[in-house]
Amino acid sequence: MAEVEQFTDIKLSVPWGHVAARTYGSPTGKPVLAVHGRLDNAGTFTRLMKYLPKELFYYVCIDLPGHGWSSHFPSWTILDIMDYAHALYFVLEALQWKTFIYLGHSLGAQIGIIFSVFHPNRIEKLISFDGILLNPTNNEFTTYFKNASAFSVKAYHEEKSLSSFTKEEILHALKTLRIGVLNSEAADALFERAVTEVNGKYIYNRDIRLKNHPFSFMQTKECQKFNSIVSVPIYLCIPSHGIIFPHNKLIMLVLGAMRANYKKIIEVIQVDGNHDVHNNNPEKVAPFVCKILNNDYSSKL
Repeated sequence: MAEVEQFTDIKLSVPWGHVAARTYGSPTGKPVLAVHGRLDNAGTFTRLMKYLPKELFYYVCIDLPGHGWSSHFPSWTILDIMDYAHALYFVLEALQWKTFIYLGHSLGAQIGIIFSVFHPNRIEKLISFDGILLNPTNNEFTTYFKNASAFSVKAYHEEKSLSSFTKEEILHALKTLRIGVLNSEAADALFERAVTEVNGKYIYNRDIRLKNHPFSFMQTKECQKFNSIVSVPIYLCIPSHGIIFPHNKLIMLVLGAMRANYKKIIEVIQVDGNHDVHNNNPEKVAPFVCKILNNDYSSKL
């Protein structure tokens, strides 16, 4: 059984407030930025961190803006995945990192891919848990922004009136009202940063604008354009019951085109589990992550 790891909570100053983060390992080690998925927080990596090498690496697990303990973007603005990819620049300025390894789950992985296009050569390798730029729903452009505007207005008014819940209600929602069902330990890992206690009950910290799904105006054509110019080595973990697996054939075409364009490392790691396998069953993905971090991963695909 892996033991609980030592960590440090920090706040990074950014133009709109602060980004909260939990760090593990040695500050002099190789920088690793860990970025969670939509409506989650840095706690999604807590259980995985118990299994990863610490002496030579420094992990910074951030709460994205509007998640966990981080400041929200101004409540009147319309949000899109592009805002989050752009925001990473200021997080890295605060960390004073030039290059780093990127570990992302779902939306977090998509943000990393977009960032690597905005700022080439800064991400040395990208490890993705069930996340790649893809939008098979092909949401209609005007409908997407109409919904985004409505959520922005609601976010503005919710600053004045927030619903509260019991701990049991919050944990039930964290376990079941999501794409991938969480086990009790995984839900507990998210709980601390997900809510704020007010008069014996809890209010969510997350930004309601993030409920605009899918959280991107891009359709398949635009996603493919981004994918075609990505040059960072990508290690994509595809869970057997995740969100990518049903589109496996399309994903293989996307990855094949990326390989052909840049001759870069694009590896696929298949694992038994759901969308949150890295949190539900971190022992299943930790061996792959350790090998990738230590430059010891190879596969025949």
